This record gives sequence, C-alpha cells and structure tokens, in this order.
Amino acid sequence: MDINKYFVELAIKWSNKWLKERAFEVNPDKDTKKFFITAAFMYPNGPIHIGHGRTYLIADIIARFKRLQGYNTLFPMGFHYTGTPIISMAEAIANGDRELIELFKDIYEVPESDIERMSDPLHLARYFHRISKETMCLFGLSIDWRREFTTIDPEFKSFIHWQFLKLHEKGLIEKGTHPVGWCPRHEMPVGMHDTKGDAEPEIGEFIAIFFKDKDNMVYPTATLRPETIFGVTNLWINPEETYVKIKTA
Repeated sequence: MDINKYFVELAIKWSNKWLKERAFEVNPDKDTKKFFITAAFMYPNGPIHIGHGRTYLIADIIARFKRLQGYNTLFPMGFHYTGTPIISMAEAIANGDRELIELFKDIYEVPESDIERMSDPLHLARYFHRISKETMCLFGLSIDWRREFTTIDPEFKSFIHWQFLKLHEKGLIEKGTHPVGWCPRHEMPVGMHDTKGDAEPEIGEFIAIFFKDKDNMVYPTATLRPETIFGVTNLWINPEETYVKIKTA
C-alpha cells in the first residue's frame, strides 16, 4: 500500500464529507455557551506551507476541544491582502523576475497562464487564496467557511474602524504620534512582514535645527549629533538639488 496515497485519499474523503454535511457551520444560540477562536491571517503571496499548518492546527485542536466541552464554537478564517508583500511580488513578476517566475512555475506548479496575470496583485492574491483554502480543507481544519473574509472586504474595514473607536471610547488606546517604517515607493507605513526577507525597518531619529542668515532666511537642517552644533562654521548646500522658498505664519 502507498501510505502517502492512502492518507491523501482519506483526507479527500473526510473533507468532502464535512463540507457536504456542513459539519463546522455554527449559528448564534443564546442558550449555549459561546467560544470564538481565530489564528493569524496568512498572506496569500504564495502557497500555504508547514508553518501555516502548525499555526492553524493549534487553533483547530482548541476549537474541537471546546466543542466537546459543549461550547457553540466559531472558527472563521481570514486572508491578509493588505500591505506590501503582495504588491511587491506582483511588481517583481511584472518586471520579469526570472528567479521568482521559475519558483512559481517549477516549485509551486502555477500554470503559466496564471503567472502572466500575476502582475495584477489582486489576481495573485486570489490565486493563492484559492489554493491555500483547498489545502486547509484537505488538512481537515474545522473552519466555518461561511465566515471567510479578506482584509480588503468592506465589511472587514468597517469592523476595524468600529473596533478602534470602541477601544478609544473605553480609554484603552489614545491617538498620538510615533515613528514608523516608511516605504517611499508605495507611500505607506511598513513593518517587518512588509519587507523582503522579513527585515525589521530601521528607524533613525534626527534633531531639527534652524539657522537664520542676515536676511532673516531660515535654513532647516537635521543632525544625529546635536551636541556638535556649537562647532558649526558653515552650511553646505547641494547645487544639484532643487529648493523652494516657503513663507510660514
């Protein structure tokens, strides 16, 4: 017996049966204790892998345990479409990145017709979303797929707005300022998961210092060493740059 084939066939059999019988779909029941669980949404910029399997298996075990305890248990699933990982990968394909294209074709077995369309970030995300969902079903995760969503769904965006407003009303968060990693190309904040190789963005802190000339023209400058400012003898201006005069109140 081919043991691998046996387990694949077993997974297909039971995943189809559970989907057909809607085994993990739950509806509100005010007379039953409720339990909600979820796990980190995956970026669909590639197929699901063993690391995802571990993450979702933990949540699945807890969900099944709570059902056995009599809880009305909801286990939904989301897919993370926002941020730069998907956009960057689509741009790489659009620019003919041979290494990435060969990875998709030879390792991920993505049809060439789909690879050609993956210069569109949404098509790339939708493709790996679909492939990953199929794998999750074969994996036997007890997800209520009626509760499936992405982070670009209008309903999800509205939920996030509501969530932050509620947290603010309760005094649990407050509005302020803090430095963030910034992508000048896409004009948006970025974190570690948004960068190539999951590198943490480096954030530098500059001290702004303003110099005034004899005509009352103010020159804003920045330095990492404000204690050396007393030794400044001259300011250098790049003749190749374009400058503007700004009048402030």
